[in-house]
Amino acid sequence: MMSSRSEHSTHATGAHRAQRRAPRVTTTRPQRPPARYEPYLDGLFTYCLSVLCEHDAAAVTLGDVLAVAERRLGRGRGRGRAEDEEEPSRPWLYAVARWACLRKLAELRERREPRDPTGGRGGPDTALPEPVADRRRRELAALAWPEAAGTTAAQREALELHVRHQLTPAEVAAALGKEPDETRALLSSAACEVERTRAALAVVELGHCPVVARLAGDTQVLLSAALRRELVRHVDDCRECRRMAERATADGPWPGTAAAPAALPLVEAPRSAVHAAMLCALSARPVRAAAGPRFDRRGFPLDPQDRAARRSRLRSRALTTTVVATVVAAPVLALWAAYRGAPLAGDEHDTDSVAAAADGAGEAPDGEQDRSAGRAYEQAGSAQDRSGATRLRSGGPEVSVEVIGVDGKPERHAKDVGRSRGGSRPEGGGRHGGGSAPSRPAPGPGRLTVEAQPSGDVTVITLSASGGAPVRWSASASGGASWLRLSRTAGELRPGDTTTLTVSVDHDREPPGRWRARVTVAPSGAMVVIEGRGK
Repeated sequence: MMSSRSEHSTHATGAHRAQRRAPRVTTTRPQRPPARYEPYLDGLFTYCLSVLCEHDAAAVTLGDVLAVAERRLGRGRGRGRAEDEEEPSRPWLYAVARWACLRKLAELRERREPRDPTGGRGGPDTALPEPVADRRRRELAALAWPEAAGTTAAQREALELHVRHQLTPAEVAAALGKEPDETRALLSSAACEVERTRAALAVVELGHCPVVARLAGDTQVLLSAALRRELVRHVDDCRECRRMAERATADGPWPGTAAAPAALPLVEAPRSAVHAAMLCALSARPVRAAAGPRFDRRGFPLDPQDRAARRSRLRSRALTTTVVATVVAAPVLALWAAYRGAPLAGDEHDTDSVAAAADGAGEAPDGEQDRSAGRAYEQAGSAQDRSGATRLRSGGPEVSVEVIGVDGKPERHAKDVGRSRGGSRPEGGGRHGGGSAPSRPAPGPGRLTVEAQPSGDVTVITLSASGGAPVRWSASASGGASWLRLSRTAGELRPGDTTTLTVSVDHDREPPGRWRARVTVAPSGAMVVIEGRGK
């Protein structure tokens, strides 16, 4: 017997079922990125296109940028931030775009170098219809800026953000991770180069010099860096061309104050492609932590190079200390070196052993670290009693400073080292704890204090002079260590003056495997021992 349940179904007709499915059609996702990014889309796409020179790659990269912004926006909402604090700023978006472009360039370089030059794929326009390819070529040509041909890479990057993308100098500094004063100086020098190029181009258009005609040719000038250099050099040397350039730019602004007479064009971003790339990036799970940027204390992304350097430091720190600089004293003195052969005025004193990490992340209970560090800095080279001083340690030191005795073992008390000399105290020098009141010693010759600490990839050696006379110092890499580079090798310090010199490693010349080298500081006899591992 057949069942009749289907006759009493609640879905009586297909029209009702279609009516129930209708809301699914109306809830389609919009094909444009969120409205909060609309004012910045064209500028961000133009920036990515100018770096990558390929429309599809620029659209995908911009989608990654918006995905990073959306993830960070979601984390901010989860932490209960106010609505006005959630909107990403314009310099922050350009900083993320810069990070994404640098990462994309690194990926393309790794993909292309081991294999064929095209990276296993055709050019950007080979599979496109001819009208689309022509339009993309015109858009790339619109990004050309002949007047900026003479700028450096750093100047051109800052100038593009300031002129084409209308970022203020403060916003350019934030996007590039530079100091505001440094950015203003960079923009000013770049503007001067643009004005020199503009003057040379004016001579090409208005002048009748045969040399300029020969350089520029009879057709439209395709101004490369080499051609620009020759034109500017000729305008500077030729009297007639120089006068022509002065007349052509007489009505212009003051040199270094204006980079372009008008705003440079932007390329319209493909909204649907960028939106699809953003959704793809948001839906994909990152396979590694490097898929997203790391942010500094300001909340801006770190450069991939900075992050790679940080990973390299952490890796070498986990295996072994890559570079260890130890101040090794002569048999009598430790961190502070002696008076050009004169004896100490009192031998009752202690010294500290200091280990300083590159990040300065060491901690001490109850805030004793800052006070102890201040005492160690202020009393370096002092002959006063410093009993009770503590030893400072920071996790994973790259540069350590410690007292080394004659037997090669660390010493805690410099007075023990001083006693090994014997008979080196001058007559009349008071002893702490003696029966008679100590007398103030007469001012002796100059004294040199030697300290070492890390600063990024270099070792900073600080020299401080004290005493009663100037100190002429010199520093040199001993033992044929030609791979060490010293920023300064000699100088003179008056009492109370301080100077610094940096020691860097030339990785192209360093020997393979573990190596050990010394930097000798005269006249103290102190040595900075640097140990490293070459590739």
